[in-house]
Amino acid sequence: MTARRAVAAALALAACAVAPAPAAAPRSFDFEDVYRIVGLSSPQLSPDGDHVLVAVRTADRERDRWHRRVDLIDVAGGARRTLDLDGDRVGEFRWSPDGTRIGYLASGAVWIADATGARARRVTAEAYDVTQFAWRPDGAAIAFAALAHPVPPTGDARYADAYEVGNDAQLARGPEHDAHLYVQPLDGTAARALGPSVGTVTWGEAESTLSFSPDGTALAYLWAPDALPNDAVAARVRVVDPNDGRELAVTVPAGHVRDPLFAPAGGRLAYARSSGDSQLTPAVAFTQPAAGGAPRAVSSAVDRTVRDLAWEPGGAALEFTVRSDARTMLYRAPNDGTPRAIDLGALSIESGLDGAFARDGSLAFIGDTSQRLGELYVRAANGTVRQLTHDNDALLAEFVLGSTERVTFPTSLGVRGDAVLTLPAGYARGRRYPLVVALHGGPTSAATQTFDALDQLFAAHGWLVLEPNYRGSDDRGARYQAAVGGDKLRGPGDDVDAAIAAVRARGMLDGTLVVGGWSYGAGLTLWMIEQRHDWRAAVAGAAVTDIAADYATADDIDADRALLGGSPLVGAKRAAGAAMSPITYVDRVRTPLLLMTCRGDSRVAPAGVYEFFHALRDLGRSVQLIAYPIDGHFPGDPVRRVDVYRRWVAFFDAHRGR
Repeated sequence: MTARRAVAAALALAACAVAPAPAAAPRSFDFEDVYRIVGLSSPQLSPDGDHVLVAVRTADRERDRWHRRVDLIDVAGGARRTLDLDGDRVGEFRWSPDGTRIGYLASGAVWIADATGARARRVTAEAYDVTQFAWRPDGAAIAFAALAHPVPPTGDARYADAYEVGNDAQLARGPEHDAHLYVQPLDGTAARALGPSVGTVTWGEAESTLSFSPDGTALAYLWAPDALPNDAVAARVRVVDPNDGRELAVTVPAGHVRDPLFAPAGGRLAYARSSGDSQLTPAVAFTQPAAGGAPRAVSSAVDRTVRDLAWEPGGAALEFTVRSDARTMLYRAPNDGTPRAIDLGALSIESGLDGAFARDGSLAFIGDTSQRLGELYVRAANGTVRQLTHDNDALLAEFVLGSTERVTFPTSLGVRGDAVLTLPAGYARGRRYPLVVALHGGPTSAATQTFDALDQLFAAHGWLVLEPNYRGSDDRGARYQAAVGGDKLRGPGDDVDAAIAAVRARGMLDGTLVVGGWSYGAGLTLWMIEQRHDWRAAVAGAAVTDIAADYATADDIDADRALLGGSPLVGAKRAAGAAMSPITYVDRVRTPLLLMTCRGDSRVAPAGVYEFFHALRDLGRSVQLIAYPIDGHFPGDPVRRVDVYRRWVAFFDAHRGR
């Protein structure tokens, strides 16, 4: 039986008819419903375009974790089955170049199964803790990156664990391990080490692509001087011969670069790169001859930061995604032409492009809107878009949801900012409502018209929700994004005021204003309640309150320096940093405030949040601080995440109408 027939047979056995449940009267979206959302991600379309692998995530409340599985879906008929791949431990997964096998990462090793997910075997040795892998084009080997773990010490050396600090976060528990590059033949012979023994293949938050040339004679990857996420800004593209590890003479500008990708044909190399710090300068998609030559900026005409990129089969064009006009959009850039947006209707594309193309040019992706949770779609080579999964349809049919609108507003930059406005569930035109101003993180992020559980919870409680894309957001072009440099709070705050004014002019507000955000959005929240006093309440999670203290303790020190234009600890920038720190103006706060933090947050150390909390207590102001005793920048588990939502909504509800 061929692999294609085996897959079809397995899916046919799994297919069954399910009678639709009787429709119930619509109700409001509730906290309990957040646990019921099915998350889809990482679609991988088989080379022949007949089947899709997709990761499926559901909440396991009993153990407070996410359960993950990998499903195999027939594109033509929709038949579906879950693969026996130990989904909770599976990381990335990829079809082999001929579509007869599935490679996947689990428990620090690469495994290979047949096209139905059966007969899996481990192909990397136990000595390697693998972080990522890529198939060689002939399917006879894989390249992989693995962490370099030292030999366990003995005697006193077991406790002599001091290490030299560089740009490490204050809460780091030890040095980060470097990752090295290997090629593993699939004939059972030992893996071969490639690349230099110093430095690291980027991994974790800074992970980039591994990419073979079409003939398998070159391998491109991203190398950094050390494994600290901060220092990946100095990374550069290396290209090596996978047979002997020799570095090949392919020159790509160093710094602020990621995702080198050989074209499937045509002898070109693509990558994304920004001319400076990626907070202030948009990442641009470039292509250049793989054998050497001048790079061409293929996305510059779009004037938006490139999020993901991939070559079309055949290499005639590069496709990439950007945020623009309150959506994440897909563009196609021919090698000899101007990039054009691809029509996906109202859908926002929420998945990456790596591994999502079939040989005929069809594309699998996760798409959503403000009214639809993410589902799996396939765009055929002729442009037709078809929905393959309906994992959340029955859930959404139970609710009356808040609809969204795109709102624009003037700014002092001469660029119109935009915002997403979510209307209350059951909105009645002519009625006035209280307003939640929700400030996104980054600042290099942007609100889009996609389904957001917290926004819908506010809408269910009768709130309007306004999410302004203030300067620094990456959806309005290079000038708008760069304007946050040296103006971290005042300019963005003015933009927030302008967005509120635009909504107020519609006659929709009843006079109740509350404001909140997480990370950068939390720091901006503190600034907003220091500058104006018509807020009824505010919520700030993981807020930077003191720029100098955050610079000295966080894991993104270079980004902080770039945003300020220099070190806030020395020279003229010390005063500038203080002027952009909410702690400087803490005595101006009159708004009841709820602060939240994770005790093990390496991105925004909790010390500054505690500082702001105690300052307000000493001033006799209304303030609460909720600390989650976990690592991370935001609770990643389902129960604590919903707890954040409950506290946020309850705090605003409690101060409504006072």
